[in-house]
Amino acid sequence: MNILYFSWGENSMHDFTHTLTALGHNVCIIRAVIQNYLSDPKLTASLETKLQSSSFHFIFSFNYIPFLSQLAEQYQINYVSWVYDCPHWTLYSPTIQSNRNIIFLFDKDMLHTVTALGAKHAYHLPLACNTARLSKLLHLSEFPFDREYEDDISFVGTLYEHTQLNHVQFLPAHVKGYVDGILASQKQIWGCNLTEPLLTTDLVQKLQKYIKLDVDPNCPIPARAVFQHFILAKITSYERISYLTSLARHYPVSLYSASNAQLCPNAAYKGTVSYQDQMPFVFYKSKINLNISLRSITSGIPLRALDIMGCGGFLLTNYQPELAEFFEAGRDFVFYDNLTDLIQKAGYYLSHDKEREQIAASGYQKVKALFSYQTQVKQILTHVSSMI
Repeated sequence: MNILYFSWGENSMHDFTHTLTALGHNVCIIRAVIQNYLSDPKLTASLETKLQSSSFHFIFSFNYIPFLSQLAEQYQINYVSWVYDCPHWTLYSPTIQSNRNIIFLFDKDMLHTVTALGAKHAYHLPLACNTARLSKLLHLSEFPFDREYEDDISFVGTLYEHTQLNHVQFLPAHVKGYVDGILASQKQIWGCNLTEPLLTTDLVQKLQKYIKLDVDPNCPIPARAVFQHFILAKITSYERISYLTSLARHYPVSLYSASNAQLCPNAAYKGTVSYQDQMPFVFYKSKINLNISLRSITSGIPLRALDIMGCGGFLLTNYQPELAEFFEAGRDFVFYDNLTDLIQKAGYYLSHDKEREQIAASGYQKVKALFSYQTQVKQILTHVSSMI
């Protein structure tokens, strides 16, 4: 098949396009910076020129881009998107209802939302990891293997310190108290989204009086969904900062981030690392790789978890329903229930090298077998072929 691949700078372009080529397909890559995901006339004109000069079976992009859906509708070809951001606001665009869309979502809860919004061809598909490329980069051999560790415990990611709720100047005491109650309740539970049902219509209306939302009418995102994200991002920020700070009081913790290092003064701040060339070595060489999921990912397996295991790293993470569905806790990875449990398990696995390496090896083999780009791309192409 001939595929028009639109790249906006995502990290997964090389792995995805290399897989398509290896499977015998022709890929034309268009790289561009998007000015507006809903409407970009200049970029649209450039893409039209390409669509008029060549014949394509479908357009592809990571994440859903409404103006690509409109182009596909105009030229009567399919538009395939694979969503790996959560939340992903463009899914609220009315273009989602086009019969030309084929949408893959890594989170089952997102799939339910998109289906309710009128998407006709939406499917659940976990994300992928290119273990073949990573193995070559890291010079991995058969597991178990010898390696030198750089970090005892590492965390790669943002601290979300600029979450919107941190900038709210005023809320009446009764409204703030209710929001604080939601925050406190949700902090106690992973794998179950309490925020959505607790955000009542009355509370949403009260919040709208004090927090002005800038919502594009061409993408009518419900206020409830926006406020839910504000709360979940606030919880994520709190957990990442407090967990890392507390953990670093007991064991050496390295923080790889562009966030403010002073927020976690006990951790060793090591700046940012590139996704393709540096981050894999962090995951491979750290004794423990910590994942603290963005709370808006209520069901799916975060890409970070797959990347860690796909590099042969030991994963210590919060509970995620789909992670527990595809992997075996205690065999492929380890999850913690709360801060106390995190500290205890970190200490245990730092002092049990063989057990830790066996779990890392098992997680690697599971990712290699079930979540390769070959496996996931073939699923995408099967769905697309049935609609051509």
